[in-house]
Amino acid sequence: MGGASGVAAETGKVCAAPSALTRAGFPLPRLARSLEKKEPTTILVVNSATTTKRLTEGGTGKSVALRSFPSYIEETLRARYPDGGVVVTTRSQPRATAEAIRDALPAMLAQARPALVIWQTGTFDAILGAETSIFSDAVDTGIGYVHDAGADLILVSPQYSPRTDFAFDIGAYTNALRWAARLGGVPFFDRYAIMHFWEDEGIFDFDTARPSPSLFDDVHSCIGRLLVGMIVDGVDLRTLGSR
Repeated sequence: MGGASGVAAETGKVCAAPSALTRAGFPLPRLARSLEKKEPTTILVVNSATTTKRLTEGGTGKSVALRSFPSYIEETLRARYPDGGVVVTTRSQPRATAEAIRDALPAMLAQARPALVIWQTGTFDAILGAETSIFSDAVDTGIGYVHDAGADLILVSPQYSPRTDFAFDIGAYTNALRWAARLGGVPFFDRYAIMHFWEDEGIFDFDTARPSPSLFDDVHSCIGRLLVGMIVDGVDLRTLGSR
């Protein structure tokens, strides 16, 4: 899968991943234009956890507030593009299938008016064993909705966990997302493959029943920074007259 690229996280953890998994592959022209014009630029993360989460710190009983990856995206892009005022907003749709998200997308897009949408999907479809053809059709339609609303899109696959990997088949939905992204001309962030790589390489240990606050923060920091790398790559790939 090519060489590994790395991004240093604040914790010192190296966010290494094969470069083939972190390149955009397709341009993000709408986001590029918004950043070039130094306009207020909204990035909408769909089906994400909220920007903060609370975990109980082992042995102390304390509830610790944690940041998830959208907040790292906002922080890093604001530093890189300080003039435009990048804002990352989330729309959490827990336990929602791709069909449910597709139906909700027009209202989300009308309200947020984003330049870029980051759409995580596939987890609940896999849990339910939804037909992959129905899943693919929903994602294809969703891509059209996002482009018709004047926004770019990055598709994100479900996360990897060895504790649930045996229970349902994520692979079919990840493959469907990969093909939908290719046909729709949008970047695909294969979070499942990246996290599996981290597990195999010993970068992170996901085989634990109670994730620590530091593991949560490190993983989300790395995902955020790798997504920023893909976003910047897509902005740089933008060509005049595209879409």
